[in-house]
Amino acid sequence: MIASPSDWAKAGGFHRALSNFTIAPIFEISSGRPFNILSNQDTNNDQSNQTDRPSVLADGTLCVPGTPGCAPLITDGVFTSGSLGRNFGLTHRYMSLDMRVAKLVPIGERLRLELIAEGFNLFNRFNEAAASPFITDVNLFNQRAANGRYFSRPTAAFDPRQFQFGLKLNF
Repeated sequence: MIASPSDWAKAGGFHRALSNFTIAPIFEISSGRPFNILSNQDTNNDQSNQTDRPSVLADGTLCVPGTPGCAPLITDGVFTSGSLGRNFGLTHRYMSLDMRVAKLVPIGERLRLELIAEGFNLFNRFNEAAASPFITDVNLFNQRAANGRYFSRPTAAFDPRQFQFGLKLNF
């Protein structure tokens, strides 16, 4: 938070015009959020297709066990579980700059009016909130992070650039 010096209110001209201002920026950056990639098929025969993960071939391609070129569906009488670990899906990183600018205007001895302008996601960056966990979307998206994790088709986004203005009367 940056505030103009309080003694500027007693000065003249340019300093007086810039007195009682407060600027408060918030810059946020974070890595992507992990998620499980799902095969959307019941490959381990647990009667649920909501938790089964795919297998990974030597070249990094994902496949569903039992499909041509992938691990067999049944090995030695046991159904195959995918070889891909948990949380190998990853959304893209998040970055946002929010800013609040406020001007305090004294009105008499007891009243103060605060003029407020706020902006959120000022650079209007697309920030991915969620991605499709399904193997078909991951393979079609065809992007990998430097650490070997997989990106997928975005399915939700955080808010775009927004502004709000307000007046606050303190008495």
